[in-house]
Amino acid sequence: MAIIRVKGLKRYRVKGRWYAYHRKSGVRLKSEFGTAEFIAELETLERKLRKAEALPGTMGKLFASYRASPAFTDLAITSRNGYSRMMNLLNPLDEMPLVELTPQFIAGLRDKMAERHGRRQANYVMAVISVACEHGKEHGIIRENPVKGVKRVRRSRIAPAANRPWTIEECRTVLTELPHQLKLPVALAMFTGLRKGDVLALRKSAIRSGRIWRRTNKTGLELSIPIHPDLAQILAGSPHHNAITVAATTNATPWTESGFNSSFIKAMATLKRSGRIGDDLTFHGLRHTVGTLLIEAGYDIDTVRRWLGQKTLAMAIHYSESADTSQRMREVITKLDPLGSKSRT
Repeated sequence: MAIIRVKGLKRYRVKGRWYAYHRKSGVRLKSEFGTAEFIAELETLERKLRKAEALPGTMGKLFASYRASPAFTDLAITSRNGYSRMMNLLNPLDEMPLVELTPQFIAGLRDKMAERHGRRQANYVMAVISVACEHGKEHGIIRENPVKGVKRVRRSRIAPAANRPWTIEECRTVLTELPHQLKLPVALAMFTGLRKGDVLALRKSAIRSGRIWRRTNKTGLELSIPIHPDLAQILAGSPHHNAITVAATTNATPWTESGFNSSFIKAMATLKRSGRIGDDLTFHGLRHTVGTLLIEAGYDIDTVRRWLGQKTLAMAIHYSESADTSQRMREVITKLDPLGSKSRT
């Protein structure tokens, strides 16, 4: 019997029957060579390979190029992980031709994402596609960025503010109730305004001369933050461990962000059920808390910007926009004179 030759397969014989080994994938095909079952198995394998290997001119090819570029690899770890999650979410579109990536498609994708995953994730997906498309424009993969001009999903006016500042009572309660492995990273954020990624990555060697020294992951700015007396007390009272980082798990190992998130969310949910804290309390809200307290203490926006490690005043304003400036407004009203009454006295 003549044996059919198929490119990319290595044939071998076992007990008088012919089988095949798929060279590219390294998979041994289980069905006997040349049978209908063999052909179906081979087609299934080839289809999987086509899906796994992004085709030229496709979404998958665009994302693969972006992931391999310095624009992606030079991002902070937290940002890379977040971008990767969004691109993984779009894996079903890997074989979609880039010619079909139009503003209309982006708008439809945005609406589906918002319906299934919420406003923030829909906007996050759009942002990642936009960044990848800008990379694609620079390298001749795509001509235009179809995300430009497509509106983001707006937050409902009646929706609660995201990452609201913590109240003083909530700060006290959380520090009292949390176990030490969670209490320390929360305290570090509460008294410094550092982002979660910076808090979890903070090394013991960064604390010296009564200050915390840190180059922020997101902006790359070098910070030198004096240690608040209350924070110093918490640091001194924390159990000793051999991890290189200041904050550590109960196993004395550095926190992973996913591990910390899981433990933190569970602990906060317990406090919420008992009525000890309010709704929508997030770790990032501590950054807003610090910005708010600095403004209420009378510091100007530029000081807030420098403390929080922001490059622009706009973001400093964002983190302090809920500050209670009632005292300052009372001082303003003493000088406000629309009718010229004071000039007549």
